[in-house]
Amino acid sequence: MSRASYQQLESGKGGQINYTKRNYDMCMVFKYRTSKDVQFGADGTGGKADASDLQKMNLWKQKRESIVKSLENCGLHVFCYYSRERDEILVKIGANPEKLKDTAHRMKYKLQLKRQYLNAYAEYRHDFPGRPEFKYKDRRILSHMYQNHAEESNPDPEAIFKTIDKIHIIHHIVTSKDRDCAGISVGTMMHNAELKAYFPLHDPDALRWIEIPSNIFDSTFIPKLKNWIMMDENFANSIRDYFGDTVAFYFLFLSFYAKWLVPLALIGVLLQLIDVLSRTPDNRTAIPFCIYVGALTLFLPHHWRRQESKYALNWGTLDLTERLEPCRPEHDGEPRINPVTAQVEPYYPWNRRIPTYMCNTGIIAFSGALVLGVCCLLMYARHQLKGEVRGGILTFQILLAFIVEIMNALLGEVSKKLTMWENHRTASEHNMHRLAKVMSFKFVNSFFVLYYIAFFKHHTRLFNVPLRCMRNDCFLDLQSMLAVFMSFRLIYHVLLKMFWPRAKITFRTWLEDNKPFWELLGFRKDLASMSAAEQQSKKDTYDAFADFDETLVTHGYATLFAVSSPWVCSATLLFVIFEIILNAKNVTDNRQRPIPEMARNNEPWSTAFDIYGVIAAFTNVFLLIFTSSQYDGWTLIEKLTFFVFLEHLIFFSRLLLKLVFPEVASSVELLHLKQQSIVHRCLENIKVEQEQDFSMFRDQGQDHVEVFEHDYLDNTGAEDPDDVEPTFSRASIVESYKAFVDGVREAAGEMTSVFRFSRA
Repeated sequence: MSRASYQQLESGKGGQINYTKRNYDMCMVFKYRTSKDVQFGADGTGGKADASDLQKMNLWKQKRESIVKSLENCGLHVFCYYSRERDEILVKIGANPEKLKDTAHRMKYKLQLKRQYLNAYAEYRHDFPGRPEFKYKDRRILSHMYQNHAEESNPDPEAIFKTIDKIHIIHHIVTSKDRDCAGISVGTMMHNAELKAYFPLHDPDALRWIEIPSNIFDSTFIPKLKNWIMMDENFANSIRDYFGDTVAFYFLFLSFYAKWLVPLALIGVLLQLIDVLSRTPDNRTAIPFCIYVGALTLFLPHHWRRQESKYALNWGTLDLTERLEPCRPEHDGEPRINPVTAQVEPYYPWNRRIPTYMCNTGIIAFSGALVLGVCCLLMYARHQLKGEVRGGILTFQILLAFIVEIMNALLGEVSKKLTMWENHRTASEHNMHRLAKVMSFKFVNSFFVLYYIAFFKHHTRLFNVPLRCMRNDCFLDLQSMLAVFMSFRLIYHVLLKMFWPRAKITFRTWLEDNKPFWELLGFRKDLASMSAAEQQSKKDTYDAFADFDETLVTHGYATLFAVSSPWVCSATLLFVIFEIILNAKNVTDNRQRPIPEMARNNEPWSTAFDIYGVIAAFTNVFLLIFTSSQYDGWTLIEKLTFFVFLEHLIFFSRLLLKLVFPEVASSVELLHLKQQSIVHRCLENIKVEQEQDFSMFRDQGQDHVEVFEHDYLDNTGAEDPDDVEPTFSRASIVESYKAFVDGVREAAGEMTSVFRFSRA
């Protein structure tokens, strides 16, 4: 496509363009010029480009035009226009209803049915009018079954596709190599910087109903904030219809987690008042609170999985099976043909990862030792210099909390790099290995100091120097350190989530535009002069992995040492509420709209919370029995016996809970079976006949049923010449013996001739 055609589309010349009827749901951003200071094509801005820049821009142009032509040839609507600075070309992509229906039918895409069909999800199929030779009795009219998502005041028979459905289908057309699809490797182009951005466009009308206003005095601020925190079923469906299953499950979990923390927070505040009156957390209330926290920590993932199954049924993903995932764009290897898809893909054998695993293990061990060494040095400095530094112990605690947060950020990046080196094929494998590294790194970095204070500080020497707890009560020392960690973490992450996304965009724009930094202080006003799609292209992509990771670490602070600090559950509840608000603001305002993904659950994060629950149960019980002064008079055998008893009590309650309340509720299973039955009958055009009493057709006066003496059709009793029982006689035995001898002689003769031939 030439530059003249871009101008015509931009200016509207060469035929009118109806902006209201043509709907565009996706956007691609291509580079047009290497710099704003160079001139390319008929562009009259900037100076002349040198040979290398001109060659690069011509290559960009050829590839861009071939991609745009491929999109048009497969039936998509394409609208191209220049960016404000005319250094990029934005391509909006849309599809008409007929194209969406044809592709949905081909890819067996599931759409929601109407309420009378229990809101089930069924694959889309075209109406079949029937064949004349069968007098049209085989016709199947299915279009009336699918839910119409248009407004009741303005019905539209073509509105069976939600926006999320359109994005799914258009993304499939753009990236798939199926029939009538473009087959563009968007991920590879993004990885190679050949494509600057690829994202779904925001829908202002739909976004207006879910985004939190920036003005806290807005009349809708409190109701919308309540929707995000409480997250009822209708609002969760709205989030899913806009962002997809993965993002919706994340915010659903935060809402569920906040509700789960409420009773713990209330009880924790009450027990904290008792601790203040007792001047120590080590009192009689520690035992029941320890059992309560241990049990609820183990119950959390189980109840969340029950909640997941309910929403997965509502969203049509409860029976979602594992599918063949495409290669990650970063995956590298020898080009080979995939035996499943018959497409050329990079192949990387597992044995080539063994040296990488060994190297990564060494790096992880070294990093862990470095983290432990830094923490030990700070604790030693706290003990030696607490009287010489202003603020005393509190100064060192704040410094330690700061270093822990900085190290967490660095270790997160190290985990990402190490996982990239392992070169995993799919995104799920990559995320699984990355999660394992992040959990190992951050568990040691975040909780080592707390474990040291709880179990080792009072009984060991650090650098040959004995350390003492505050007022000789390690519970108080642990509570003080945990208070500083949680307070600093809350302030640090609130400020980070509020200012970092905008600061990052500003800094990147400063590097790209070469403007003085003070001119970018009004960046939001400068951004407003761009088109909506160009504004979104300047933003970062949303990463649910990082948000889940921070929630997991905070969950560790809330549960691992709750018996020594009952108030920590209240602080965690406050942290989760701020996380919901800031993450909701980021995903709706400061991030590109993510490409929606279908998901059955939150795995592997639910398993990660399960692991933390087991560790928290052991830690709290062990801390109560072996560190508390209440059991100083007990022998080691008595303490071990009591420890085993409490652990078995907690884990038995979890087992009993699973038996009584399975992960998928019986009501969910029953509704799922009913939906499957309805979908099968509707798609196969099976009518449900009422049960009839056939005795009404029987003539009582005459018996029309003829009953035979035996089964004449069964030939079992007749003699079959091929199935005659063998008989033994002297003649048959002699004949068999002669046949055996002749066969042996013949075989021996053949072997002799072969032997002579081989010797010759």
